[in-house]
Amino acid sequence: MIGQMVTIGREIAGITCRGGRTVNEDSYTILPLSSGYLIAVADGIGGQRAGDRASSLAISTLKDFISEKYTAGMRNDECHELLREGFAAADCAVKEAAVGDAKGMGTTLVAAIIRRGVAIIAHTGDSRAYHLSGQVVSVTRDHSLVSDMVERGLLDPSEILHHPLRSYITRSIGGDFIVTSTMDILHPGDVLLLATDGFYEYLDEDALVCESLRLDPADILHRLMQKVLMITPDNATAVIYRHPV
Repeated sequence: MIGQMVTIGREIAGITCRGGRTVNEDSYTILPLSSGYLIAVADGIGGQRAGDRASSLAISTLKDFISEKYTAGMRNDECHELLREGFAAADCAVKEAAVGDAKGMGTTLVAAIIRRGVAIIAHTGDSRAYHLSGQVVSVTRDHSLVSDMVERGLLDPSEILHHPLRSYITRSIGGDFIVTSTMDILHPGDVLLLATDGFYEYLDEDALVCESLRLDPADILHRLMQKVLMITPDNATAVIYRHPV
């Protein structure tokens, strides 16, 4: 069953679905800012306790931090630093809460501050950011064992989906923490997609390009999620932003 979608006009849509799991360990947020938006997606680490709490806490901490600290006059380098500080705050919050039955909990996190045609993107773990503009470009590089193996020439990218260690992430909120940030330029009509692995692993690039070229974010997300839920055994979450034409 497709979950309830959140939209803001014809620019942004977000959705999370339980998929084939009994508990949804994904979380996301869409936060209007004084001159743009914050969007973020998190995926509680599978096989560990309280993944749902970890992802929810990371998202709420980042959202509160950015809401309090962001100002419209910030430079791009200041936005990079703001996101890094927000991720660090989320990491501290998750680690402080990881006691009792939540001991060891962790989550991935990918987020973007979008304003004036620029997306400042930060991530830790294997939730991804994609830029869609007639082709698919992965803006982030996974912090994962298989990604490291591909980079070292030990694994072909086509083998990732079926590799037994494909879910083993090397960095996370609440775990071995690191945050990587980058900047992405968005032209009119371009789409920025943030997604968990339960969403992006079950879509081919042709489907992403086809749907992103001609539809509003809510329509893109609805159609893509319908396809994902026919296949994925995992939770699936995504947020889509389309830069106004």
